[in-house]
Amino acid sequence: MATIYTSDSLRNIFQSSFNLTQWYSFSQHFFNASELKEKPERIIENTSDEGYYLGNINTTDSYRIGLFHYNIRQGSVANKRVGLRNLVKSFINPTWGEFDAALVVFDSGDHWRLSFICDINGEATSPKRYTFVLGDKGSHYNTPVARFIDLQQKGLSFTNIKEAFSVEALSKDFYNKLYNWYLWALSEDINVTFPNNPNTEKDDRENINVKLIRMITRLLFVWFIKQKGLVPDSIFNPKQLKSILVDFDETSHIDGNYYNAILQNLFFATLNCAIIDEEGNPRCFAASKSGRDTRNLYRYKEMFQQKEEEILTLFAHVPFLNGGLFECLDKPKDLYLNQEYDIFYDGFSRNATKSSNGNFKYRAFVPNILFFNDDEDQPGLINLLKQYNFTIEENSPTDAVISLDPELLGRVFENLLAAYNPETQESARKSTGSFYTPRPIVDYMVDEAIKSYLLGKRLDRISEEKLNALFKERTVSTDWTDSNKDAIANALKQVKILDPACGSGAFPMGCLLRIVDIIELLKGDTVDRYQLKLTIIENCVYGVDIQPIAMLICKLRFFISLICEQNDIDFSSPETNFGINTLPNLETKFVAANTLISANIRNYEDDWTNDEKLDSMKEKLLCIRNDHFLAKGRVAKKRSERQDNATRQQLLDYIVSHAQKPDLEKIAAHERLLQQLSDEWELYKDEVWVDKTHPVEQTLFGVVEHPDSLFREDINKKKRKELTVRIKATKAEIAKEQNKGEITGFEAAVKQITEWNPYDQNSVSSFFDPEWMFCLKEKFDIVIGNPPYISTKGVKEEDKVKYEKEFGFSDDTYNLFTFKGLALCKDGGTLTYITPKTFWTTQTKRNMRDLLLSNTIRYIFDTANPFEAAMVDTCITQTVKQPMVDEHIVDFYDGTADLSHPIVFTPIQQSMFINAQNSVIFKPTPLNLRIYELYGKKVKELYDKWWSKIETSKKISQNHKELEAYRASLKPGDIALLGCLTEGGQGLATANNGKYIAVRRSTKWAKNIIESRPKKLVEAIKKKKIKVEGLDAYANEKEFLASLSEKEIANLFDNLKEKYGRDIFGQGYIYKIIDDSELANVDELTKDEKENGIDTSKNFYVPYDKGDKDGNRWYLETPFAIAWSKENVQFLKTDPRARYQGYTFYFREGFCWNNVLTTYMKCKKKEKTVQSTESMSFFSCVNQVPEFYLISLMNSRFAAIYVDNFINSTSHCTTGDAKLIPVLIPDNEILKSCNRLFTSAFELKKSVAKGITTDISIQSELEIIEEENDNLIACLYSI
Repeated sequence: MATIYTSDSLRNIFQSSFNLTQWYSFSQHFFNASELKEKPERIIENTSDEGYYLGNINTTDSYRIGLFHYNIRQGSVANKRVGLRNLVKSFINPTWGEFDAALVVFDSGDHWRLSFICDINGEATSPKRYTFVLGDKGSHYNTPVARFIDLQQKGLSFTNIKEAFSVEALSKDFYNKLYNWYLWALSEDINVTFPNNPNTEKDDRENINVKLIRMITRLLFVWFIKQKGLVPDSIFNPKQLKSILVDFDETSHIDGNYYNAILQNLFFATLNCAIIDEEGNPRCFAASKSGRDTRNLYRYKEMFQQKEEEILTLFAHVPFLNGGLFECLDKPKDLYLNQEYDIFYDGFSRNATKSSNGNFKYRAFVPNILFFNDDEDQPGLINLLKQYNFTIEENSPTDAVISLDPELLGRVFENLLAAYNPETQESARKSTGSFYTPRPIVDYMVDEAIKSYLLGKRLDRISEEKLNALFKERTVSTDWTDSNKDAIANALKQVKILDPACGSGAFPMGCLLRIVDIIELLKGDTVDRYQLKLTIIENCVYGVDIQPIAMLICKLRFFISLICEQNDIDFSSPETNFGINTLPNLETKFVAANTLISANIRNYEDDWTNDEKLDSMKEKLLCIRNDHFLAKGRVAKKRSERQDNATRQQLLDYIVSHAQKPDLEKIAAHERLLQQLSDEWELYKDEVWVDKTHPVEQTLFGVVEHPDSLFREDINKKKRKELTVRIKATKAEIAKEQNKGEITGFEAAVKQITEWNPYDQNSVSSFFDPEWMFCLKEKFDIVIGNPPYISTKGVKEEDKVKYEKEFGFSDDTYNLFTFKGLALCKDGGTLTYITPKTFWTTQTKRNMRDLLLSNTIRYIFDTANPFEAAMVDTCITQTVKQPMVDEHIVDFYDGTADLSHPIVFTPIQQSMFINAQNSVIFKPTPLNLRIYELYGKKVKELYDKWWSKIETSKKISQNHKELEAYRASLKPGDIALLGCLTEGGQGLATANNGKYIAVRRSTKWAKNIIESRPKKLVEAIKKKKIKVEGLDAYANEKEFLASLSEKEIANLFDNLKEKYGRDIFGQGYIYKIIDDSELANVDELTKDEKENGIDTSKNFYVPYDKGDKDGNRWYLETPFAIAWSKENVQFLKTDPRARYQGYTFYFREGFCWNNVLTTYMKCKKKEKTVQSTESMSFFSCVNQVPEFYLISLMNSRFAAIYVDNFINSTSHCTTGDAKLIPVLIPDNEILKSCNRLFTSAFELKKSVAKGITTDISIQSELEIIEEENDNLIACLYSI
C-alpha cells in the first residue's frame, strides 16, 4: 500500500539536501516504482559526471519511465542545456529496456534538481526537460508541494506526471492572480495616484494603468534579481518593517510609506545610484539645499525609525545596475529645456503638499495594503510574489525550470495592458493590436530566420541538413573544423536583427538566447556567456515599438539576461560594485517610435554630402550615441546625454543660421508695387455699363445704316481682372520671400531628427530611422516579429493620411508592416512574420500578395490561432528579399490540427500562386491541387478578362451588351464566373433600423424583442435620466410596456430616439412588432408603389430581407418587414445617412446567402422582398443557369472548399467574392437532378417554416439530400 504524503512531509523532502536512501523510499512509496536496483548501476559515459540508473516506473496508462541520479560537479555537462540530447542518449541501454520518459535527480550538493525528461524516443522531436530546483531550507516550495499532492490524488498516469511538471499551468495561475490584483489596484476605492502635472489635480490618475504596470515590472525585476541574493529579504518582511518604518501598518488604506520609503528608495536611490560615483560621492540622502540633481538620492528620512547610517546600511549590499531602467522619470523644469512646469511621472518627492482633493501634489501614493494584504482571495503584491518560485534564466521550450522566468515580464505587460483600459473600461488591445506571441512560435521563427541567414552567407561545408541537425538535434557536424565553427560563430556575431513592433521583446530575446546557445554548442565551455551576450546586444539585436512602457520591459528582460551570467558576487568589495558589471544603456537599441513612418531626412539622402560641417556634426552625434551604450555611472551617462543634446542643438542652430534669409529690400519694393496696384484697382472698382453694337456698315447702295444695340458691357471689368491678377502675383512674391525665413525641405527634415531625444523614456517618436536611432547605416539581415493586427477601421484618420503618403495606400497595419519590413531588409535578407492569413486570398491584400510573390518565399506555416486571445487564424511567412526565379519552390506546413507536428506538404512552385486567380495563396492539399490543375488556368483567364467589367453593378451595367453576347455564347460544359451570369448589388441601408424596420409577431424574433425592450428602456432611463410619463403607475418597465399597444410602444421609442439620439437603445436596435395581417401583398403592388412607396391608408409594410444570422439553407421566410410608406421611401432616397441602392432589384425573386460562413455556404431562395446590405442577393440573367442550380452549387461542399481556398479564406463571403465562383454550365440532365434535390430540400425547409415539421424531424432526410447534392456537384466538377 502506497504511503500517503502530506504537504509538510513533501515540503521537508524538498527543503532537505538530496539523500539517495530517502529518494529510494520516495520512489517506492510515492511513485510505486516497478523496479528499483539494489545498487545503482553506473552509466558508462565519457564524462566526469557520476550518473546512475536506479530503476523504473510503469504508469497507470502503460508508459515506462526510467529513474536516474547524477552527482553534478563544477562545469557539469549533464546539467547544461547544450548537453540534453547527449544526456538522453546515455539512458539507452539494452539491459534496462526502452523508456518513454525519464525522472532524473541532479545533485550538486547545495541544491538538487528533479527533472522530468520526455520526448526521448526517435529523432522527430527534441527531448524536453522540466525541472524543479530543490534543497533550499528557506524556500516554501508551494508549487512542487501542491503539484505532488495533486498528482498523488489524481493517480500516476503519464499525463498527470507531465501535468505536475507543467510550466504553462504555473504561469497562467500566477497571471490570473496578478490580474485580479491589478484590477483591485486600478479601482477608485484604492485610489493609487501619481501627480503628473502638479499644477492641476485632475490628472492624478491619468494613465494609471501604465504607471501600475511600470511599478509591477520594476518590482518583478527586483524579485528576479533577489534570486541572486542582490536585494535583502528584510525589506519584504512586515515584521522586520515594523522596526524599520515609523508606524508601519501593512493593512493601511491611507498610508503608503512602504512604497515611498522602501520601494522608491530601492528603485531610484539604490539600483540607480553608484555605491561610490565617479566623483567619489557615496550614496546618501538628499540635502535640503543642494546643487545636485537629487532624483537618485535617498529621501523620506522622516518615515524611518533609524538614523541615516542605519538606513544606508539596509540598502548597502544592493549593487548599482545602471541601464536607465530605474531612472526616476520625474522631470524638473529647471533641468529640461523648453519645459514650462515640473512633471512628476514617478512622484519621487520630499514635498508632502496635498491638493484640495486630498491627493499628494508632488508625491506618488500607493497604500500599504496593496503590498501586504493577508487575504487568500486578494493577496497583496508582495504576498502574491512569495507564493511562487522564480528563476532568473529564461526557459526554453525544451528545457524549463518549473518557476516563473523572466519571460513572465513580457506576458504580464502584454496581457495587463491589453486587458483593461481605465478610460474606456474596455480592452486596450484593440487600439494597440498587440498579442503576446507564444514561446514555441517565437523559437520556431527565430530558428528558421537564423538558419536562412546562415545559408545566405554560403559558408564552407554549411548545408541546410547540417544546420537542421545543429538547431533541432543540437548535433555539430563531424566534418566541421574549428575554422568552420568559427565562421558560423563570427557570422552570428555580425547579424543585424530588427523586430519592428517588438512589444516586450519576445523576438529580440529569443534571437539573443538562440545565438548564444548555438555559439556555445560550437565553442563549448570556452564561451564567456556574459561577454557574448553583451556583444550580441550591442551589435546584433534591435527593437522598435510605439509604446514606451513596452521598451522599458524589453530592456528589463535583457538586463536580467545579463545579470544571470554574473556569478562572481563579492559583497566585501563595494568599490567593484560587488563584482556586478553595470548594465549597458539600451536607449539606442530599443526605441519607442512609429516604425511605419520614415524620417523626412530619407528624402534628402545626398544633401549631407553637400555640407562637410553638417556631415561632421552628424557623425559626431552618431559616435556619441554609440559610445553611450557602455557609459557607466550617472556622471558618465549625463555627460554623454549633455553632449548629445549639445550636438543636436548645434545641428539645429546651424540649419537655422544657414537657412536662406528674406530679402527685406525686395519685400519693400513688392509692397510699394502692391500699394500702387491696390490704388489703381480702386479707380476701376465701380461698374460702368455701355451699349455694345455692331460696327457701322455701308450697304451695296452706299447707304450707311445705323447699328443695332446688341448687349451692355462693364468697360471696367477687364481692367479690374488684370489688376486682380497682378495683385495676387505680387502678394505671392512677398509671401515667397518672407517664407525664406522658415525652415522647410532638407532643413525641416534635419530639425525633425534633431528634436528626437533618445533619453526621454516617456516620449514616442513620430518617425523611425535606423541610422539616427540605432547608428546603423546598413539595413537588416533579419526582420522578424508579430506586427500589430489593427484593422483599417481602427486606424486613426490622421494616421491614414500619413500611411497613404508613406506607402501610397492605407490598410490593416500588418499589411503596412509587411511593406515596411521588406524595405528595412538588406538584399538577400529575410522577413519572417506571423500575421493573419487573410492576406492569402482577400482582394484588399492583393498588393501584399504581389509584394511577397515578387520576392522569394521560403516557407508558409499555417498556425491557425496559437494565441490565448480569440482572433483570426494566423500563419508564419518567411520571405527572402530577392526576385523569385521561375523554378523556386515553397515549403508549406499545416499546423491547424497539431502545431508541434504539422502536416508537411510536397513543396509547391511559387509560380503556381502567381498564376492562380487573383494570385491567391492556397494550401497545397491534394484536393486543392486537383482543383487548381482543372480550373486554375481557365479561371485566371476569365478573371483577367472579366473582373474589371463585373466588379461593381455600375460596371456590369456599362458592359451589359458585351456580357449579353458572352452569356448567349455559353454552352453546356463551359466555365463562367458567377458574376458574369448574374446581377445584384448592395441593398438598402436605412441608417435607422428602429424607425423603419419591424418584426413579424409570428416569429421567434418577436419574442426576443418583447424580452429585450424593458431592459433597453431601463438602460436609456438610467443613462439619460429620462422621465417617462405613466411609468410611475407600474411596478417596473416590463409591466408598463405590457400595458401599451404596439403602436404606443413604437411611438414611445421613436420619440425617445428623436429626443436623445438614434443610438439611445444601441445601434440598429429593432423594437417594433407587427402582425402578419399588416403586411402588404407584394404581388398586388403597382410599379409606382414598389418604386415610390405605399399610401398609409393601405397596408404599407413589405417583407425585408436583412440577412440570416442563423444561416438557414434552401428556404427561409424573412421575419423582418420595412415600413414602405411614401413618406419613408422619399426620405430614404434623400437621407444622406441612408444608402438607397440596388433598388432595381427590389421585389425580385433570386437567391441570397449568409455573409458569415461556417463549413458550408448558407444559400437560399430569395423571395420578393426589399433587401438590405446584410443580404447577399443575386439574380440569374441566363435561362440555362437557373437560380435553383446556383443555389445547389453554392450549398455544395465544392463551393465551400473553393471559396475558402481560392477566393476568401476569412469567415465572410461578400457579393464581390461570390462573383468569382466558377460555374460549370449544366446540361438538361444535370438541371433535372439539381431541380429534384433543390425542390426536395426547399419543401422540407418550407414545412418547418409553416410549423408542419421541425428542424429536428427533417434533419436525417435533409442530410441525405445535401450529401447527394455534394456528390452531384463533385462529380460535375470532376473532383
